[in-house]
Amino acid sequence: MNEGKKMNVFDLVSIGVGSVIGAGIFSMLGTGIYFSGRSVVIALLLGMFLVFLEYIRPFILAAVFDLPGGTYDQSALTMPPVLIGAGALTTIIGNFGISVSGIAIAGYLAQLIPALAPYQTIVAFLLMTGFFAISIGGNKLLAQFQNVMAICMYIALALFIIFGIINRDPAAAASAPFMPQGVTGLLMGTAMMSFACNGATNLPNFSKDAHDAKRTIPRALILSTVVSGILYALLGFAATSALPYGEIAGQNLGFIAQRIMPNGVYLFFVVGGAIFALATSILGGVGALKWPILAAAKDGWLPTVFQKTTKKGYPWVVMLLMYLIAVIPILGGFSLDSIVSLILVPAAISSIAGNFIVWNLPQKFPKAWADNSLHMSVGFYHFLLIVSTIAAVLLTIFTLTTQSLPMILANLGMTAFLFIFAAVRYRSGKVHLAARDIYSE
Repeated sequence: MNEGKKMNVFDLVSIGVGSVIGAGIFSMLGTGIYFSGRSVVIALLLGMFLVFLEYIRPFILAAVFDLPGGTYDQSALTMPPVLIGAGALTTIIGNFGISVSGIAIAGYLAQLIPALAPYQTIVAFLLMTGFFAISIGGNKLLAQFQNVMAICMYIALALFIIFGIINRDPAAAASAPFMPQGVTGLLMGTAMMSFACNGATNLPNFSKDAHDAKRTIPRALILSTVVSGILYALLGFAATSALPYGEIAGQNLGFIAQRIMPNGVYLFFVVGGAIFALATSILGGVGALKWPILAAAKDGWLPTVFQKTTKKGYPWVVMLLMYLIAVIPILGGFSLDSIVSLILVPAAISSIAGNFIVWNLPQKFPKAWADNSLHMSVGFYHFLLIVSTIAAVLLTIFTLTTQSLPMILANLGMTAFLFIFAAVRYRSGKVHLAARDIYSE
């Protein structure tokens, strides 16, 4: 991709914020309010901060190494083989979550146009097909779509915030305690809201398409986190200021919007806010996952057929795999959201173990470290790794407390499968870690 078609910071921030603000905040804000009441503002900010800290390692590595395979290549360069293979499969499984957003968009459209209600499956299928078709034009074209939808989304969310503040009812706000379920409720709210704070962490996967990636990716990660955190905090404040706690606890953002907005503004909110937020999440996922999966295939973790690309480098077999994973749940009439949750434990193990493994990275790669765009000291780097590990442990504990015992056992089973598969595949001799050829110091 030539420099004129590469993504700049604004493109990356649009993708980052669009990837964060999606189905999570629109469907789960009421749940966060149920647990934490008006302190949901703190839960949102804390959740965003903890998620950023948990994924501080790929943020730092993006400033140190310029790797085309994004987070996969980061792992391939620095992690033991078993963690690399398990992480590659985790990335593929996570792609199932895209289907959930497609189904949600079809549901919103059916609310706006009742005649579409019997055809939601077809609508979701056509939408998903369209999103993947956009990806054929490259990530710069995808970013242009993201920019337009992101601007509309900002306007829609700003309208929600404005009408929430205009309709502020001090009596309603004061009718519920700040933390109705105490500190425990605040922590539970933080755990729930952290699900709505992921997304910007995919930005290192756009390294191949970003201009001056070692500088633009870290900047975009920070800006995406800050912008998303501010928007979330304002949304939480507006939602809890306008209506009594008993009316909004457990409700979604659309329900609250309908209560505080005129009908015409509410319709714009649904399209520009809810639908565009879901769409940007899908486009962000489609654009972010293809290069890590292709890199994993080239390294030998997947059959060789997945290495095929067009003459222009488009990984059509990988994209076909991602497309099938996204549309099969839609056509089958079922959601695979529960499968996505099964990668919680392996992802947490990779995150926590990875922080210890890269502890001596400045000594192992002195030339790359000296040229990192963050210009941080080794001592501060170690401090960030410690903080990141604590955040990862806390988020894992918070999240496991919200799951049933069968789901926890299923998580452990999935973890065992991923690590056993990675060990067997590596022992087969079919894996070669190309990233280690790029940085061989």
